[in-house]
Amino acid sequence: MAESIVLVRLVRNLRYKLTYIKIFESYMEPNPGPLVMELLTSLVQAQQLAVAPLSSYLRRMDVSSQDLDLDDKLLAHAASRDNIKSQLRFIFEGLTRSVSWYKMQVVDKQMTTDPELRKLLFQLGEIDAAQLWRTEATMAMLGVQTAVKPKEWSEQRRQEPDAIEGWRPRLVEDIRPYDWNSEHHSTHYRPGGPRTRE
Repeated sequence: MAESIVLVRLVRNLRYKLTYIKIFESYMEPNPGPLVMELLTSLVQAQQLAVAPLSSYLRRMDVSSQDLDLDDKLLAHAASRDNIKSQLRFIFEGLTRSVSWYKMQVVDKQMTTDPELRKLLFQLGEIDAAQLWRTEATMAMLGVQTAVKPKEWSEQRRQEPDAIEGWRPRLVEDIRPYDWNSEHHSTHYRPGGPRTRE
C-alpha cells in the first residue's frame, strides 16, 4: 500500500508514543515520590499498551515501524522541565493535545474509511483520555495547578505616571470647565498642560 497521509499521521503518532515512554521513564529516575511514581508507571504501561495495536496495524499496511527515531524536539522540551510540578504540567499538556488529536481524527473521513482504523483510533483516544483524567487527579491531590497561575494585578510591575515622558499629575482644577457659551472648549487638555485657544 502506498504511503498516504493516513499512514504518515499514524507513524508520527507512534513516534510520539515511543518518545513519551522514554520521557516518562526519565522522570522516574530522580524518585519523584510514590504518587508521581505510580502515575508515571501507569503512563508507561498505557503507552506500551497503545503501541502494540498501532504497530500491528502499520505492519499490516506494509509500513515498517521498527527503529523509529524518537522526537528530539519533544525530548528537549521534556528535559527543560526541571521540577515535578513543571513535569506534571508537561505531561498534562501533552495528553490534552493527544486527546484533542484523536477527537479530530475520528471525524476526519480520511482516517475513518477503514472501520478497523476507526475502532483503533477510538481505543487509543480512550486510553489517553483515561490517563489524562488520572494525571489531573494526581495533580489535584498534590496541589499542582494544571497551568501556571498568572500574576495578580497587584504583583505586576507597572510604570509610574511620573516616569512617562510628558506626563504630569494634575488636579481637577488644572482643567478648566467646558465653556457652555462657546461652540468649542475654552481649553484643550494635553500632557504639557492646558492650552487656551487663541
